[in-house]
Order: sequence, then C-alpha cells, then structure tokens
Amino acid sequence: MSTQADEGSSFSLLPEEGRQHFRLLELPPELLRLVVSERTILHFKSGPKTSEAGSNSEAVLCTPDKTFHIRQVNTSNSVYICQPTSHNDDDENLQPGMQAIAQSSWTLELSEVASPSAAHYLKAALSTYSSTGIYQSKDPPASQQQLFDDIPLSQAECEAAWRDLACFELKKKPKGCFLPTASAKVQVWRSILSSAVAFGVDKPARFSAHQVERIFDRNEEDSPNELGHAMLASVCDHEGMLDPGKWVRAVGLDLLAVEGVRGLPASELLKKWRDALPEQWRKRVQVEALARSEYTLSDDRKMITLAGAESGVAVAAAETKSTLGAKRKWHEKFRESKKAAK
Repeated sequence: MSTQADEGSSFSLLPEEGRQHFRLLELPPELLRLVVSERTILHFKSGPKTSEAGSNSEAVLCTPDKTFHIRQVNTSNSVYICQPTSHNDDDENLQPGMQAIAQSSWTLELSEVASPSAAHYLKAALSTYSSTGIYQSKDPPASQQQLFDDIPLSQAECEAAWRDLACFELKKKPKGCFLPTASAKVQVWRSILSSAVAFGVDKPARFSAHQVERIFDRNEEDSPNELGHAMLASVCDHEGMLDPGKWVRAVGLDLLAVEGVRGLPASELLKKWRDALPEQWRKRVQVEALARSEYTLSDDRKMITLAGAESGVAVAAAETKSTLGAKRKWHEKFRESKKAAK
C-alpha cells in the first residue's frame, strides 16, 4: 500500500509478514545525554524470578555506575518505524520516499533503581571463609567478574558491595571468591591490632593504610593476605585513606554479629570493642556508632542483641553450605536460600 501527494515523498507500508520486530526504548534525559556525549557501553541484565510460578525475570539496563528498571508499556497509538526508500515514477525516474518497515505497539520505559545494593546477591552467591580457616568453596569456582555479570546491578554498585563486605578472591588453591564470616573478620581485626603493637605502628600519627599494608606483608597468621587487604579496603575512604569512623563501626558490628546473636550486656560488648581497637580510637566506641537498624536494646538498655538475630541464625546456617551448583544459575540458589531463612 502506498500514497502519493501532488508534492512531497511517497509513503508505503511493508506487508505485515515482511515487517521487522522492534521495541522502542524511551531514555531519561540523563541517560540520553550519556549515550550521546560519551562512548558508554550499556548492559542489559536479568534479575531473579519474582515468584515460584515462573514469571519472567526482571530486566535492567546498566550504565557503568547506575541501574535502571525496564518496564514494558503498551501504547494505543500507531507507531511506525520508517526508513528511506526509492521507486520509479511513471517516467521511470527514481523518486525518494519513506517505507514503514515495522510497527511497534510497546514502549520500554526506564526508571532508576532506588538505593541499589548488591550485598544480598553476593551473600547468596559467594563461598564462605570461616575463622577456622575452612573454605566452603564451589566447583567450578567463579571469578569476581563472572559473579558481577550475573548480578542485575551496575559494575560500580557491585564493586561497592564487594568492598563493603570485605569479599576477596584467591587466584591459587583454594581458588575462588569468598565472603568472610564475622568471626573470621574479628580474628583479623585483633590480629591487626596485636601486630601493630608489636611493630610499633599503633601510634596516632603512624596508624595509616600504608602501615597496615606492611603488617599484612609480614603476616604469619593462617588467614590469607587477600582477606586482610579486603578488610582494609572496606574501611578506607574513596581516596584510599583509613577512615577511623568506618573502622570503629566495622569492628563493633562484627563483634555484635559474633557475640550478640543471643544477646549480651552492652557494657561487655563495649569493653571487647575497645580492646580490639588502637588506643587513639577507643573513645569513639559507643552503641550509637552502630546504625539503629543493626541492634536492639532491652532490659533498660543494659542488654544488646543483633537485629534480626533469629533469622540471622538460619541465614548463617544456610551460608555455610555450597549454595551454587555447577549447572544451575545463581538466582535459582538465591531463591532457595530465601526459603531456608524463613
């Protein structure tokens, strides 16, 4: 079918069986500017299924540092995708025109993911490293980048969660990526402090990231150096400098995760917390240094308990198992781990 006005170009429609299939993607202004102004690589990723009934996996679009939900919206308008074409007129002269090669009834809308965190994906997917030096590894082991490729968030958001959880990767046996347990991290925090005292680098002016790195290089403990470096990275700022506030909070939260599952006197936690820190930072120790969502107080604020301790026991038990099989996808294991935590 074609139409021709007295003046202008012709317009024609391809037969329906010959049309191509398109989905129109509506870009937010911020993303449009990024695509137009820079050579940015965008990634489409798929998230875990939203129900056991087998609904389609959620799709997202990722820039290097942001993630956008994709929602398919039906449109009642007739939208055609056209391309230039040409045809011969009655005098056999070549005339320009336009031809509709597809009709789209759907539009893909994007919305930025609010407060994205890859932490729960990593916790579900990673092998664990315990304070006894036992690795719960997976076969075949996945590299850090392979794990990130299976998480429906941007590279930067995955890296941030990896750093905050002090995850680490071993290139040699036992090869793979690991998530340290709270007890393993407490052991390393105490080892750092005792080594710092032994090497004389625990003074305020000398307790720096560089000095702690030197402690790891002299490490004679059973824990891998990669774990120590990962824990150090988790308490540094974006410029690589030690952040005392982050360090103090990390030690307190790890101690609470180990000691506070069934509750303990707040005074006892505070004492153990101070003892695990360099002297110049001990005055920072107080319950309020922890996020209010991370603990509960009882008995007139004398007892402190790890928030969600009951479900945490189940989660901890689930995480000591090998949660990823060799042939099944990570999000299938994540769904199973959520069942175990109920």
